[in-house]
Amino acid sequence: MHGVRTVVGLAALLGGFVTTSAAEAGCTRQIVNRSGYTALVSRDGGPWVAVRPHRSQAIRFNQSGRIDVALTCGPGAGPEGAAFRASYGTVAVIDRCYIRFGDGFFEEQLGGGFWGRKDTAPLALNNPRQGDLVVGPAAGACVTERAALSARY
Repeated sequence: MHGVRTVVGLAALLGGFVTTSAAEAGCTRQIVNRSGYTALVSRDGGPWVAVRPHRSQAIRFNQSGRIDVALTCGPGAGPEGAAFRASYGTVAVIDRCYIRFGDGFFEEQLGGGFWGRKDTAPLALNNPRQGDLVVGPAAGACVTERAALSARY
């Protein structure tokens, strides 16, 4: 009887470790839009979420997958006529999340894309934290917005 209690106790203990690890999987990161474009973001082929100019949006990576980014003029514009469009793989393992790009140089040690050997402009990926995505101000702005900003009265 003592052996049965020990086995049941060990099984419960191991089950607790597995449940705890599964609960920790995933990370919350930021999409920051510092440009004059509206950034549309889709995760794993899901609906597009708009991040307006000079705003940010939290994103949760629960599993590895894909993220699509499109820069458009105005909140009503769709990704079909985007001024810029890109797609990247995402990795979410326990509490380590990042956007995969580059050539894999030191990926195991530093995370994907740490050594920025592939140009991703106008986006900054995995910066300031692994998994963050920033649309830089160098991306520009829509023609009508740019004209309105330069008008003088």
